[in-house]
Amino acid sequence: MRTRRVRAGACERRPRRAGGVLALGAACALLAGCGGRQAVVESDPRGGAEARRQLEAAALSDLDELRRAQSDHHAETGAYSYDLIALGVEGSTGVSLAVLEANASGFSAIASAGSVECAMFVGDADPPRVYTAMAGVAACRA
Repeated sequence: MRTRRVRAGACERRPRRAGGVLALGAACALLAGCGGRQAVVESDPRGGAEARRQLEAAALSDLDELRRAQSDHHAETGAYSYDLIALGVEGSTGVSLAVLEANASGFSAIASAGSVECAMFVGDADPPRVYTAMAGVAACRA
């Protein structure tokens, strides 16, 4: 193995590159501007499998929270609601949550983030997507 001698002070004279700092700044701006997790999924060159799983978990959690809130609302009023604010439900960062159908006998909803989409229905509501096979169980598009 060959060793190299470095003169004292040689490192101080080497010009520093700003590329790493600029790349880090661009990545932070991308994450901040796009809701964080969604940007990771869409910018990860390896496909973002872990980031996709995290978004899917967040979407499923949001739908589960919506199901509990709708259940409480139905117990109080006898009907399900379209109004997320009245239900006290808000989607996680980067997750868009929407109630597609709500009446006295059921509701259906979708949670989406980038390429991740999960859906559920309860009661007599129409299933919002073909991949939602069981009432009361949230499922995600494969």
